[in-house]
Amino acid sequence: MIIDPRGFQDVTTWADFMVPLLEKESDNFPRLDDPERWQEWGATVFGDVDPIGQDAPDPFAYDNWREWAERLFATTNFEG
Repeated sequence: MIIDPRGFQDVTTWADFMVPLLEKESDNFPRLDDPERWQEWGATVFGDVDPIGQDAPDPFAYDNWREWAERLFATTNFEG
């Protein structure tokens, strides 16, 4: 499940809410401690094909975390 990022002021808060939800699917998702490294975090967490075979948007194709996260929210269904 991906949380709609529009209600969050910053990427680290959004990521903090995302990690526990993602850990329901798999273990050991990293925490985002440095907001400047959101693209690396996004690539680490969503870079592979998800458990149901979907590709997530490439965070390195975006300059703004919110645009990437909104695209991720709009296009990715991790619940099947």
